[in-house]
Amino acid sequence: MKLKANLWILAVLLVLTGCKKQEDPFLSPMYDLIVEGGINTYSKHQYIRLIKPVGFADEEASLNLKPISDAVLSVNDGVHDVPFTEIPGTGIYTAVMENNDKFDSVYTLTINYNHKEYKAVDTLYPVFPIDANYIPLSIKKAQAGGVRLTIPKHTFGTKMAQQWLILPEGKTWDPGKFNESYPYSYSHVYGTPNALHPLIQKARIVDSGINDNLVIYKYSLSENYSAYLYSVFQETDWKGLLSSVPGNVKGNISGNANGFFYAIDVEVQAKSIKELMGN
Repeated sequence: MKLKANLWILAVLLVLTGCKKQEDPFLSPMYDLIVEGGINTYSKHQYIRLIKPVGFADEEASLNLKPISDAVLSVNDGVHDVPFTEIPGTGIYTAVMENNDKFDSVYTLTINYNHKEYKAVDTLYPVFPIDANYIPLSIKKAQAGGVRLTIPKHTFGTKMAQQWLILPEGKTWDPGKFNESYPYSYSHVYGTPNALHPLIQKARIVDSGINDNLVIYKYSLSENYSAYLYSVFQETDWKGLLSSVPGNVKGNISGNANGFFYAIDVEVQAKSIKELMGN
């Protein structure tokens, strides 16, 4: 299956694993709901999606995820509870948050659905500014005056966990487009996941013109969000010869729900390929 946007992949995985039979202790429980999205500093407009799990055998349902439309959802910014309203029929809840940049503060999600309450918290940390001396890509000259960009999906052993999105000029990131295939890449503070079986590195190859520009997004990740992503990739990208039975990768949603509610800082810069080749 072709790789989709990583956050979309995480959601589908959680949706599919959320409906396995509970008789096997190695399999995941059936969840009431799956949560995607969170708070970002890129825009005052915030988006969170709620969807229902489906079974592995139900291929049609996995391609047409069922939204949850009758939940009551709010996010506390440390002072105010901000109510979210669903975009009708989508399971995507949205709100305008004026206090979306309270660094080192905790944001709390509360969901009331089907007479149950679910909560999640994440801390917003400032992103380390984009530095042209360290951007996770390599550039080589190609034939006919063009260049070839190699963008690894994962790098390991960095000082801080970060998420990246490198796009050609003219394309943008929209936090409300949950089905969009964004080619994210990740810098992990942890080492490679399997020392005995070296990782086959996944990378995106992009052919471009030497006079073209790139739009580079960089996202902060809390320690909990970083650890969650690493655990999910252990069950997806890095499953190898010594991998165990798929585990229950639990996010930060309380109760019988899964997914991850995040708080992320976002920086975006435009860089010319010529500028990047000079560094």
